[in-house]
Amino acid sequence: MKNKNLIIYYLKKNENISDYLLKLNRLSNQLELYKKVDNSVLYKYYSIRPDFDSSNYIMYEKVKSMDCIYGGEKSPTPTGIFQVEKKSTEEYISGYYPELEQVKFFGYLVIFEDYFIHSDLYAADVMKETMEKNEPISKGDASTSGCIRVSQADLNWLLENIEIGTSVIM
Repeated sequence: MKNKNLIIYYLKKNENISDYLLKLNRLSNQLELYKKVDNSVLYKYYSIRPDFDSSNYIMYEKVKSMDCIYGGEKSPTPTGIFQVEKKSTEEYISGYYPELEQVKFFGYLVIFEDYFIHSDLYAADVMKETMEKNEPISKGDASTSGCIRVSQADLNWLLENIEIGTSVIM
């Protein structure tokens, strides 16, 4: 590889081709965002035989990193390659927060069963309209109950740009 700082992922094409790819980087505590790029760039960075058919692959280049926290020792975040199954801008009430019976967050992407990408947690009585005036109860948490937690601004961007079916490497 000619550029050691460049991070690229290749996925074999399937029926779900998305403009983006998400990857949980557990070493840097970041959710990394990769954007689809033209496969012709492949030959710019790698020594590949001239007859290699890159049309069966999708190439993604890293474009952004978002600070995040994820599951701890007692409730780890699953590992594997998943797809965004559902997304919503609605509030979600959860019972997985250890200190409180119910908490809520505003918007989410479902990546596997009850594992989400979502933002900070608020008390159950906080409303979307008043969320910015309230301190999140999750401020200072070092881990989650298995979900990936990002800032509200990053979550809003993901909700606007990430499609159902987008691959998530965790």
